[in-house]
Amino acid sequence: MNKEKKNYITLQNDDLNIECLDCFEYLKKIPDNFIDLILTDPPYQISKKTNFTTGSLKGNYTDRFRVVMDFGHWDKKETNGINFISLCDEFYRVCKKGGSVIIFWDLWKLQDLANMLMLSGFKQLRFIEWIKTNPVPINSQINYLTNAREIAILAVKDGKPTFNSEYDKGIYEYPIEHNKSRFHPTQKSLKLFEDLIKKHSNKGDKVLDVFLGSGTTALASLNLERIPLGCELDKIYFKKMIDRLKGIK
Repeated sequence: MNKEKKNYITLQNDDLNIECLDCFEYLKKIPDNFIDLILTDPPYQISKKTNFTTGSLKGNYTDRFRVVMDFGHWDKKETNGINFISLCDEFYRVCKKGGSVIIFWDLWKLQDLANMLMLSGFKQLRFIEWIKTNPVPINSQINYLTNAREIAILAVKDGKPTFNSEYDKGIYEYPIEHNKSRFHPTQKSLKLFEDLIKKHSNKGDKVLDVFLGSGTTALASLNLERIPLGCELDKIYFKKMIDRLKGIK
């Protein structure tokens, strides 16, 4: 059921609860100990212009190979103003005992996030690595690092977590999506998120993402018979996400 409410939109039925809303405003609506899994990809606050190129061509041809590091206004520190310490506290509050949180994060700031999660009460911190099988390479003469991987931190709220796998090394190899469903600059792999949700939750569980973006967490949850909850502040991305989700409803 679609609802228009003043300055935000909601999409609600028995299978999901999604709103175009600020993350903290949305979290206020969630009871304590309610969520089984949080899977989210917040803005890293790393957007910037660069001159990095992916090839040795010069002149007019260079722009064809330029690596874009400007992910949009939502990723800039001066525009999103998110208090991640308070956010981790809220994540801990809404998680059930034994619930897990998986947060994708900037490689160079992982220790900061780990510290915030531990201060909030989360334990059993682990790293998850997504290796992109089709990355855009960066010229090694300019920067020896690559954009071929992304890292997430997995943490648990007390108790025994859900883990539906006998063995997992925490490394996942999936391609970046380039099909017609891609419309967000940092859109994650649907197969990757389905894999993570399948291993860290059960059918009927509630899966939360307060930075829905393109809606990959919600779509993966619906595909696996979980109940997605979450929000996206950007109205343009939200409307595109709703169209994407309607395709399977």
